[in-house]
Amino acid sequence: MPEVVLRGLRFSYVTAGDGFPLVLTPGAQGKRDVWSPYMPLLGELCRAIAYECQATESVLQPGGPPTSPGAADTLGTFLEAVGLARVYLASQSVGWPMALHFALQHPESLEGLVLIAAHDVEVDTLRGVMPLPARLHEITVPTLVLLEAQAHTALSSAEALTEHLPHCTHIVVSASPLSPSVPAPAAALGHTMMRFLLHCERQRTLVRGASFLL
Repeated sequence: MPEVVLRGLRFSYVTAGDGFPLVLTPGAQGKRDVWSPYMPLLGELCRAIAYECQATESVLQPGGPPTSPGAADTLGTFLEAVGLARVYLASQSVGWPMALHFALQHPESLEGLVLIAAHDVEVDTLRGVMPLPARLHEITVPTLVLLEAQAHTALSSAEALTEHLPHCTHIVVSASPLSPSVPAPAAALGHTMMRFLLHCERQRTLVRGASFLL
């Protein structure tokens, strides 16, 4: 399993597939295993990268760098460490605040954003989203808010995201499996995410191609 260390932070990560990069932010307790059911499916479309971070001793000592493993700046450090300039970013509900803060702080690093909530969402973890609506209009990349049906009624914050993000697609899916090789709800959510990413890549390619005509 690859590891990189930068600015006192040690990152371990796993990848699946090739193509445009999709970075998957850590889940609860900073673990990447929340993405394990998605990796084979996403690897059919892109280069999916799931990471987690641990502070080295230099960070834990007094006077060490102030970057914490869960901060938005930590994600920027990871992208720098693995040499990625622009990526698609996906986060499950516990990581929504960090992903949105990263989108606000580092817009030059994003191609698109996916925010997922499955049925076992912990509503308390979304408190960090609530102060953000006043700034959400600054996030101009294509954004998908993707909810499993059981999580939809629990997430009033999802409505705020849909209303305030300029280029937001809001989709609610059932948990019925779409693939025998991928467990639900990962299959339903994963396939929907793939369709969104594929559309974004096609649009990006069209715009890039058109620029040669100017």
